[in-house]
Amino acid sequence: MNAIVSAAILSTRSASEIIEHADGSAEFVISPQLTCHYEKSEGTLWSRWAPRGIPSFNSELLHDLERASQMIEGHFAGGENDRPLNYLVLRSGVPGAFNVGGDLGYFQRLIATGDRARLTEYARAAVNVVYRNYVAHELRGVTTIALLEGDALGGGFECALSCDVVIAEKHVKAGFPEVLFNMFPGMGGMSFLSRRVGRKVADDMVRTGRQYSALELLDLGVIDDVVDTGEGQRAVHKLMRKREHQMSAHIAMNNVDRMIRPVGMQELHDVVKIWVDCAMQLSPRSLEWMQRLYQRQMAIFGRPLELAGAKRAEEQTAIAA
Repeated sequence: MNAIVSAAILSTRSASEIIEHADGSAEFVISPQLTCHYEKSEGTLWSRWAPRGIPSFNSELLHDLERASQMIEGHFAGGENDRPLNYLVLRSGVPGAFNVGGDLGYFQRLIATGDRARLTEYARAAVNVVYRNYVAHELRGVTTIALLEGDALGGGFECALSCDVVIAEKHVKAGFPEVLFNMFPGMGGMSFLSRRVGRKVADDMVRTGRQYSALELLDLGVIDDVVDTGEGQRAVHKLMRKREHQMSAHIAMNNVDRMIRPVGMQELHDVVKIWVDCAMQLSPRSLEWMQRLYQRQMAIFGRPLELAGAKRAEEQTAIAA
């Protein structure tokens, strides 16, 4: 069953819905930016986001993700026999990018107008999304997997780190660039990173703003596996097969891990308050650096997704030639 629902079909639907098929699979039609495909045979829900323009967490995508989380919980809760769910995989439909983080253009507009309330609303929506993912949407026995087939920066990396397992393809780079414009990862990144590595590694990552290769991240213990480019989906299936006969043990260990290294919603909201305070105090120089990064993102991604993907394919073909 094809996991991709065309944007043309999505645009004709007035509300989110779940389309179930005779073989037990299902499509979660959330929005043109977000769809999910459920494979009953493997007990896996594959989510696929494709933000318009820059592959960041725009406000609409955050609300789509919040709505999707509620739909996922409602559909699978109590349905372990009829609708088994063992894995939930996060992946991107944008070539070259998992997600580049917060909506910098939106941030700049809110800061310029002094709109603390909307900036707080955005940040709280973001931490609600990562927290719901961290607790596997309140579903028992579900392992969350971030599949990085493209770069993960800022909030995109924060979201990936909220998963139980992070798998990256070899070409991927990830990091937290926020310090470059005098900010810090405020959507759970420091909390989730500290669950995986020691304080020194976490400090180095958030305080330098540098991007790390997938192999560097594996060596540091930040991510769980690195595979060749194009092999990410196969690696997810390999992990499922490897754990098939020890599923209960891995589920129990996930629960224990959350117990001994917890991340609470109150902690995330407290960090949001500090993040908003920091944002509202940014100097003109810091805002200029944010604008530079935003312009760079626009230069790379600021065109319709299908055109951007075709353009990058052309560039890669030219390089290969």
